[in-house]
Amino acid sequence: MSLIEYVDEQCIELDCEFSNWKEAILFAGKLLENNGFINHKYSSDMVELVEKCGAYIVVMPGVAMCHARPNGNVNKNSISIVRLNTGIEFGHPVNDPVKLIFAIAAVNDEEHLKLFQAVANHLMREGSLEELMNCKNKKEMIKEIIENE
Repeated sequence: MSLIEYVDEQCIELDCEFSNWKEAILFAGKLLENNGFINHKYSSDMVELVEKCGAYIVVMPGVAMCHARPNGNVNKNSISIVRLNTGIEFGHPVNDPVKLIFAIAAVNDEEHLKLFQAVANHLMREGSLEELMNCKNKKEMIKEIIENE
């Protein structure tokens, strides 16, 4: 389970600015929508999940892993990555503000766990988060992901 299996360069956006977490999640979803990996309902469901369940998706300081149930709204296992210039508050008591968002879309529950594990494995490697935050462009981020799998 390698992170690079699920991330396309066109699903990465760096140095973004958003006024709130909803905008950020919808944007991360839109990257997947634009490539036909999900439909808009999945993006809306990611926002709804945070509204219902809170900021548990902020899994570590500065990092959110947005997701929803597939419910037929995911066409291909995929992950988008959005890096923010200015952190935004999701309402997590410890891990806010968020500066790196992974939008995780899996075709079913079993695959959902594989995608989460791919992101977690990458982030657990010493220095990985710092490297992702310091990439100068999308190509450099793809290279960092490949080299550190």
